Amino acid sequence: MAFKGWTEIIAMQVKEYFGQYGVSNINESLTKKLKSWQDVEMKIGITGDSGAGKSSYINAIRGIDDEDKEAAKTGPRETTVKPTSYDHPTNPKIKFWDLPGIGTTNYPDLETYCEKVKLETYNAFLIFTNNRFTEIDNKLVKKIRSIDKRFFFICAKIDQEVRAEKRKRSFNEDAMLEEIRRDCLKNLVDEGSNQLSNEQNIFLISNHYPDKWEFDRLTQAILDALPTYQRESLILSLGILSPDLLQRKVQVLKRRMWMVASLSAGVAVVPLPGVSAATDLVLITREIRFYKSQLGLPDKGTPGFAMLCVDTQRQVADFCSMVANTSNVGVFMAAYASQQAAEEVTRFIIPLVGLLAAGAMSFANTYLCLKHCLEQMEQTALLVHKEAFQNVQKD
Repeated sequence: MAFKGWTEIIAMQVKEYFGQYGVSNINESLTKKLKSWQDVEMKIGITGDSGAGKSSYINAIRGIDDEDKEAAKTGPRETTVKPTSYDHPTNPKIKFWDLPGIGTTNYPDLETYCEKVKLETYNAFLIFTNNRFTEIDNKLVKKIRSIDKRFFFICAKIDQEVRAEKRKRSFNEDAMLEEIRRDCLKNLVDEGSNQLSNEQNIFLISNHYPDKWEFDRLTQAILDALPTYQRESLILSLGILSPDLLQRKVQVLKRRMWMVASLSAGVAVVPLPGVSAATDLVLITREIRFYKSQLGLPDKGTPGFAMLCVDTQRQVADFCSMVANTSNVGVFMAAYASQQAAEEVTRFIIPLVGLLAAGAMSFANTYLCLKHCLEQMEQTALLVHKEAFQNVQKD
């Protein structure tokens, strides 16, 4: 979208908020809205064969090692005897539920399973298999469909399959993966031989190598299946697993900018000397620190930082130094403001007619400063991820 069109849309949102809440209440309202992603509840149900990688997936998607204290218990046999919830480490409202398999002692059939597990309470389901999907899986899918929930089929030990097949002289990884996918699809039929799913709904992953195969495609599919608020909450809660997820984070962070800038504008129209500048520094520092955390920029002195090339280390170190305190952010803002074209600020201020001039100016400066900073951080974060991926490939 053109810059002018985008600023007009933002201006409409800002004026609506000021009109609805007024200057006196804008701070409380927008502060609450900025934090609202942490209050969205979500339940992902994970079920399927014993020893198919369900628990390892729960650990992988949460960024937790299988041997950590908070890890889901893993093993070749069924380790889940009742539905067990595992919170995401950065957002306890997001819960991954390790569900027992159907056909176990306590869940002998689908009817008992649905009653005890309470299927209707979950937002989406991941169905894991060791080798091929069964009649029980098909019945479960039909039930999930009947309550209008999304589901995904997962083969989670592709690394083992590839390792075993590599011994053959005729090995072709793409052909092998396609054969596994077709074999899975062949078994996903109802009593009338009607297909219950399609190839796009089958994911071949490795819980131990989330950078390979289709772990990221599965993550994107889960996100796409969720309503907007739940999607954004999960995006901000997940660690950086891929460039695609990083781009999604950037888009969500961009949608927060008008709220932070509006807080700045609300303070600017209050005639107290020095309050606006000090508040802007606090607001922008807090938000830029949030960007750094969300985009996975490592701190100096950490193993992740040490593995980067010298040039990338310098870029990351600059951001680390900047967000260390509000004074450094103030220096950054002053340097950026001196280079900023006057017409760029004006493009923001003109649509904001109706706010006091000080509020419009503060909004424009804060928004443009955040926009510039996020763009720079995004490019650095992509470099960090690229180098991390290259290091994994070497191992």
